Amino acid sequence: TLPVEGDVSPPPFSLDAQRERIAFAAAGRICRRHARSFHFASHFLPRAKRHHAYAVYAFCRLLDDAVDEPDDRATPVERRIERFARTLDAVYGDWRPAGPREGPERLALDAFAISVRRCAIPIGYFRDLAEGCRMDLEINRYETWADLERYCYRVAGVVGLIMCGVFGLEDESALNNAVQMGNAMQLTNILRDVKEDYHRGRIYLPREDMDRFGYGESDLAAGKVNDAFRGLIRFEIARARDLYARAADGLAALPDDGSRFTACAMAVIYAGILGAIERQGLDVFARRARLGPLAKLLRLPAAYRLSRRRPGEALPAVF
Repeated sequence: TLPVEGDVSPPPFSLDAQRERIAFAAAGRICRRHARSFHFASHFLPRAKRHHAYAVYAFCRLLDDAVDEPDDRATPVERRIERFARTLDAVYGDWRPAGPREGPERLALDAFAISVRRCAIPIGYFRDLAEGCRMDLEINRYETWADLERYCYRVAGVVGLIMCGVFGLEDESALNNAVQMGNAMQLTNILRDVKEDYHRGRIYLPREDMDRFGYGESDLAAGKVNDAFRGLIRFEIARARDLYARAADGLAALPDDGSRFTACAMAVIYAGILGAIERQGLDVFARRARLGPLAKLLRLPAAYRLSRRRPGEALPAVF
């Protein structure tokens, strides 16, 4: 279900102009440090929307860190997620601004509190995101694509819905496209990070797909890149590209103030990782597929073509 019911508007929260600048700057630094592709594309947004995007990303990053890269290793991860859920409730409640000696993460939460109010983002989307992180604690194998798709929605599809609030989407018929875009990006992450995820004890590739191509868990443990593996990865890449293509139908519903181009840039840059995987012979074990700064710049003309596409027109070959 895309609409989130039962959410109520949080009580007012604001800062004076100087403290607001400091809060959004702290969120921007978190984004720049941890999300190079997102930070790169965000420069095409209007200033206010760019700051809201940074604030939302900073919150999502802090939640993700609670699962995979915790600083406080003495606290069980499950308790960290619960603590973060309480923080979320506090942000949407009677939130108090950071004190003068509090650090950048606390300042970024002030920016987040401002953003969710100005962008009218329902708290339910962030609760879904927290549940996705909880799934990483409880589930380390997925039997079917339907099972994995449910996970992708909770950790990434819902981020597409959140960004609709930041971008100012008014046509609710495009919300499902936003979910598909998030799912496409998450599947791209999964294909890029097969090796790293296995070392964390997780296999996201659906078991039904692995069985279809005759690629076993022992093969994955050994990092085998054989015909079975290449067939499996080609299949998943095709699935991801199909998700990008279906998601693209909703891009025209975004405001043409830089928001549409930013979303298009993110889409074609992320989809470019699939091409990078192909160029290294589908071997995701030898090195992590990525796009450097020049490769990202070279994909901007494709993003522009996609942003100029009108509803009903043929999809340009950008994915």
